[in-house]
Amino acid sequence: MDFLKSLLRFIFPALIVILGILLLVGSSDQSSMYKIAGFAIIVSGLLSGLMVANILNNKINLALQIVVLIIAGYFVYQDYNSVNDEIRYTRKKEKVNAEVIVRLKDVRTAELAFRSKYGRYTASIDTLVNFVKYDSLPEIRAVGEIPDSLSEGEALKLGIISRDTFYVSVMEVKFLETRVAEKRGNHPFDPDLMVIAPYSNKPFLLKAGFIDVSGLQKPVFEAKDPEPFSEPALQVGSMTEANTNGNWKE
Repeated sequence: MDFLKSLLRFIFPALIVILGILLLVGSSDQSSMYKIAGFAIIVSGLLSGLMVANILNNKINLALQIVVLIIAGYFVYQDYNSVNDEIRYTRKKEKVNAEVIVRLKDVRTAELAFRSKYGRYTASIDTLVNFVKYDSLPEIRAVGEIPDSLSEGEALKLGIISRDTFYVSVMEVKFLETRVAEKRGNHPFDPDLMVIAPYSNKPFLLKAGFIDVSGLQKPVFEAKDPEPFSEPALQVGSMTEANTNGNWKE
């Protein structure tokens, strides 16, 4: 009976030690501060056991426990802050990258429109912005009213309608048209900001030229974030391949 009572006195210290061990075992993916906190809890349990065994008196044990708990609390707090910092960093990275991608897509749209009119891409930031703001694109439209009973092709063949070329604003047709604007969501279009990296507020690095593809000269361009929030830098297009893909998942 006396043995059982003596054993029960060690239950609380044992539970503290077990808690510390569980923290250490489960800390493989945690920081070193988390592991130190787990070790400090084990030490606290051992000190409690020494006090129960009358190896340490109450005053010394209390003083040591306070020191250990302060150390453990400090490292747990630091670990919590480091996790929060990582979460905040990840959220900011996702937000910045999302805005960079939107603007790089705008640059790509503008460059493709520029090429459709002039047969090449431009490496000039000012030229691209002015093209979007002030230039126009040809658009063939039907002139006349198409009867409900006929297709556009049939109405054209019968001379009921004709087709003519109209010139429409680049910015209107490529960026501000309702169906295009709806896809942008919470990213309103601004031609002056289109070419600016949102994190550094510096213009994208814009290049353009021609490369040889099977004996043919193909126009190419590349737009890249000059000072990215994180590596690798986001970019669209390539100066070595004739493609206009971005280096993110599209």
